[in-house]
Amino acid sequence: MMFLLTAHTWTIIILAICVLPIMVLMLYALIMTINKRRQQTLARNKEIKESTDNTQKELFYRLYGGEDNIVNVTGELSRISVQVKEIDKVLVEELKETGAKGVLLVNDIVKCSFGDRASYIYKLLNKETK
Repeated sequence: MMFLLTAHTWTIIILAICVLPIMVLMLYALIMTINKRRQQTLARNKEIKESTDNTQKELFYRLYGGEDNIVNVTGELSRISVQVKEIDKVLVEELKETGAKGVLLVNDIVKCSFGDRASYIYKLLNKETK
C-alpha cells in the first residue's frame, strides 16, 4: 500500500482545504481594492484635466488675497505652499473652512495641507499652467 496516509498527513490536507479558499478570497479582495483606487484616481485626474469651471479658481485666488497677491506656488504631495506679497490679505479662517488642514504661515509663505485635492488646487493656482 503505497498511498497510506497518516493522521498527520490528513490534518495537513484538511487544513489546506480550509485555508486555501480564505487566502484566495483575501487576494481577490486586495486586487479589487487596488483596482478600485486606481479607477478613482484616473477618474479624478480626468476630471481635473477637463475642468473649465472658473468659480473654484476665483475662490482660491480670493482666499490668497487675489491673483496679483500670489508670487509663487509649489506643490508637495498633499501640501501646497503659496508665496504671497502681503500675508495680511490671506483669509486663513476661510481656507480652513474649504478643507485646508494645518495652515501654516511662515514669513510670506502660506502652507496648507489639502490631502488628495492638493494637485487640483495646485493646478488652479499655478500661473504657468494657464
